[in-house]
Amino acid sequence: MKKYYRSRIMLGAMLSFLIILVITVAGIWLISYQRIERNTDSFIASRMEPREEGENNPWFMQDAPPPMFGYNPGRRSIPTAFYDITFKPDGTVDAVNKIGITEDADDSVQEYVMDAVRKGVEKGKTGSYKFGIRKNEDGSGRVILMDIYSQLHSLFNILKAAGLVGIGIFILLIIVLYPVSGKVADIFVRNAEEQRRFITDAGHDLKTPVAIARANLDVLELREGKSKWSGNVRAQVDRMEHLVQDLIMMARLDEEKNEEILGDVELTSLAEEIWEEYQPSLKQKQIRGEAKLEETKPIRGAESLIRRIFCLLMDNAVQYTPENGEVRLSVMPGKKRIRIELANSVTSLPTEKPEKLMERFVRGDSARTQKSGGSGIGLAAAKRIAEKHHGKLIIDYPDEHTFRATVEL
Repeated sequence: MKKYYRSRIMLGAMLSFLIILVITVAGIWLISYQRIERNTDSFIASRMEPREEGENNPWFMQDAPPPMFGYNPGRRSIPTAFYDITFKPDGTVDAVNKIGITEDADDSVQEYVMDAVRKGVEKGKTGSYKFGIRKNEDGSGRVILMDIYSQLHSLFNILKAAGLVGIGIFILLIIVLYPVSGKVADIFVRNAEEQRRFITDAGHDLKTPVAIARANLDVLELREGKSKWSGNVRAQVDRMEHLVQDLIMMARLDEEKNEEILGDVELTSLAEEIWEEYQPSLKQKQIRGEAKLEETKPIRGAESLIRRIFCLLMDNAVQYTPENGEVRLSVMPGKKRIRIELANSVTSLPTEKPEKLMERFVRGDSARTQKSGGSGIGLAAAKRIAEKHHGKLIIDYPDEHTFRATVEL
């Protein structure tokens, strides 16, 4: 059990850290990229502003970073290289002014930009360049082709550094979390053991007063005869007895070690046997029964526990199916799992969500279960038994008058 809690604690912590790491790195990338896009757009727009002959363009000034590591940078225009290209009305290049360019752009880049001029495109990207185009009324104009290789390279380095730091922290988290999760798991294990011990002890202690109450009720009915009041008392005694048995069973299911003998279990024959055992109960409430039991391969498990699954689900179906209702049981083979389905008609579906009904002491209709004797443990126990056999229990409502329980083993 300690291993179970420790793995859950470590998995939850690591998953939470990974989510935070991904969100943080994605946020850094998005903010940095948007800043690059905004600054470069503003720079290109400022360089393309119309001007009189001999007049200098207004320079776009980026925000000055704070002093750090012995550097004290000032406020300046974007430190990058760009082409300032003017073209004639026919789309041919008039003049090319290179500013800060150490490596000429590939011919394919220049061809792409001039093709964009002819198509009337206003801005775009190609390679590591970003460009903006402004046309005059006579068809001539200007192209600012900006090299943002250094910004992209810096962004990549930021992401790489953030990823490496994240991996380092993740490894450190595992190293620190392993012993810490063991101590936290010990608390959960101790609480679970105390709870299980309390339930087991309380269940055994309750057996005696329940047996005494039943014996005194039998004597009273022999002397005074049966009455409405004695019937009500007997119903509550029966309910208490079933509740005690269910509590003890749940406590045993929570134990790490199984005392049940494992073997090959024939589900089809077991289902057929239990189906026949419940026929008197179905006939007593005039419930129509239909069984579709296909041959399946034997499964490895504890026959007593698997039998208990069938009984718990059949008890649930018989209790809550109204008179003249219907119960359908099917056992079907699958590629990897055997599927057991038990569907029964109901007057109204539970108000709780299906997955909620598999929790302990949750009942779909409190008033109805008071009459039927339901304790809210049956489906929880069936789910626990299925999990012990590496299977699962699924509850769903196929329609507004059908309750269905499916066990996959």
